[in-house]
This record gives sequence, C-alpha cells and structure tokens, in this order.
Amino acid sequence: MHWHILGAGAIGTLWADLLMQAGHSVTLILRQANHSLEQGIQVIDSEKQHRCTPITETPAENSAPIHNLLVTTKAQHTLPALEPLLPRLGASTQVVLLQNGMGQQQAAADRLPTRKLWAATTTAGAWRESPARLHLVSLGQTQIGPWHSEQPQLPEGWDALGIELHGCTEIEQVLWRKLAINCAINPLTALHRCRNGELLSDPQRLQQMQQVCEEVEAVAAALGMSLFDQPLQQQASAVAQSTGNNLSSMLQDIRHGRATEIEQITGFLCDQADILGVDVPLNRNLLQQVRNLNSAKE
Repeated sequence: MHWHILGAGAIGTLWADLLMQAGHSVTLILRQANHSLEQGIQVIDSEKQHRCTPITETPAENSAPIHNLLVTTKAQHTLPALEPLLPRLGASTQVVLLQNGMGQQQAAADRLPTRKLWAATTTAGAWRESPARLHLVSLGQTQIGPWHSEQPQLPEGWDALGIELHGCTEIEQVLWRKLAINCAINPLTALHRCRNGELLSDPQRLQQMQQVCEEVEAVAAALGMSLFDQPLQQQASAVAQSTGNNLSSMLQDIRHGRATEIEQITGFLCDQADILGVDVPLNRNLLQQVRNLNSAKE
C-alpha cells in the first residue's frame, strides 16, 4: 500500500519509518521542498541506526489521488493543511488523524468526503535533531479507533506495523483521557516554565493541578463519562512523575515562539463546559494566559 503523511515532524517521520518497515511505500507531504531529505532520513535509537527514504512532495507538486492519508500535523493546522488535498481524497480514502487535542477530529469528519476516518493517540517518543535525523526514544503504545461506527477498528495495512497497537471501539473516551492529562500538565508547565515533575514539588502548582483536575472531572461527569478508575489528580501526578524530566510540548512551543495547541486542549474543554453549563474558572484562566503568551510571540 502507499501512504501519504501530512505533517513531517517527529511523529510523522517516525510513522513514515514504521510504515516503510512494514512494507508500505510512503510520501511525506511538506509545506515547502526540503532538499536535505533527498538522501533519506537517518533513524537513530539506543541500539542501532538505519536510513529510510520516503518520497517527498509539496501540495502543489501533485494532483494524483491519495488512497491512504496519515495526518500528524499540530491540531490547529489540521483543516488548513487538509484543504489543498481535498480534491485528491475520495470516498474510499483511508484517513488517520494521529494528534493531540480534540475538536479537529469532528471538524475533519465534517469536511472530508471519506467515511473511512480513524482517530489515534500515541505515547511514542521521538525528536528531530534535523529534518533528516530522527532520534527514537520509545515506541510506546498507540490506540486507534474508527470515528464512524461502521468501520473496522484498524485501517487496512496497520496490523503489521510491529508496534504495540490497540484497536478501540470507544476512541472518543480514549482521546478524552489523553486530553484530561494534557489539561492537567501542559498549560501549567508552559506558564510556570517548568518540567513536568516540577509541578509536584511546588505546593501552589500542585494545588492548581488539583483544581484543574476537579474541573475536568466535572465536565466528564456532565457528559456521563468516567475517565479513570482512580481520581484524575492521581493519574496526572503519576504521569508527571514518570515523565518528570520532560518538557511538555506546550512549553517547548512557547520557548520556540510557536503557536500552541491550547485551543484543542484547554479550549476544547472550556467549549464543552459552556455547552454543558459547567463552571471551569481555573481552566478558563489558564486558557487566557496561554493565549496571551501566544499573542506576545506573534
């Protein structure tokens, strides 16, 4: 099978390698041509390194149909990035959204002609030293499920990827769990300019995390959803502890002057709270503070 990947960051590049190792051919769709990728991408992990050589193109360079599309862009770029590709997508095109945040999945479903849409989330870790050098930290676990109930749990061709891959019938609940953890950690680390684990060592930050978690749980309860078997604060603290030295993606975006995914994380939560009539004052305050940081960078 041939897969196109929209979003050539660390996760998109990692999936290009995984798909090629599983016997698929891959085209990376780039915003602009990058000649450094012509010799392939060096993939480096703790034991070995190898080179993968996907095809590269920009949206303007090709008008041929796309039969299989993996989207790994930042959540806020999903629809703008998809727009020029829509004429190339058909009713039978498989589309997988592998991203943080929520809201863009339904927006994409409303915009796409295909009914073959999957949403996915991953704990895989990788970082790019350069566009042509990828460091693999961990393959982690990936959960994927159909956005429309009549679809199979896995896209065709994904059963041989050689990773821990779980097909889910309730992918929306899985995404809510990831969203809840992100709400509890990402905005606070971005605003306090701290590593994940440093949220736990400061009483004020810990209290803020507790309130964020209580507000998220109130929204989930209004939706009739139970997030975890234990309180969200406990779950979020465990994640912050296990990733203690990590810089959240939101903090990294702030440090590098990039737009964050706050609208698809805390923004989505606040939108749902508005619809449900749930009060989420701290999340709303954090949302505005991160928006202000974004605006200051523009």
